[in-house]
Amino acid sequence: MRLNIISTLFAIVGFSASIFGQDSLDCRDFKTGRFHYIPPNGGEVTIRRTKKKQIERYNDENQKFIFEINWLDDCSYDLVLVNAKGLPKEKKKEIIGTQLHCRVVAVSLGHYEIEISEGASSKVEELTIFSNR
Repeated sequence: MRLNIISTLFAIVGFSASIFGQDSLDCRDFKTGRFHYIPPNGGEVTIRRTKKKQIERYNDENQKFIFEINWLDDCSYDLVLVNAKGLPKEKKKEIIGTQLHCRVVAVSLGHYEIEISEGASSKVEELTIFSNR
């Protein structure tokens, strides 16, 4: 009986820390490297991230997006689209300069979850990004 109570307490404390303990997230492994994610419309996107740039390639299309990345703190960063390849000129002009704010909300072995918002928009999308390490 005592063992069940102790196990339950550890589970509650661990669950609470994962929800309320944003400060305890360790995002260092995701600041640079190679990653991938599945966008809502399908396919796969590969990411190559350096200290200053993030390059995304859409595998099912011939598109490449180049962002400047600015880490605001250990688990939040902004992306600014500086170049797009494989799009018509009109579309390119329309989206260059798009700013995205990304906040890591959960970290697990080999992947992390982020919330993404565009500019001043209140719409937030969630995405899981996997490490290729």
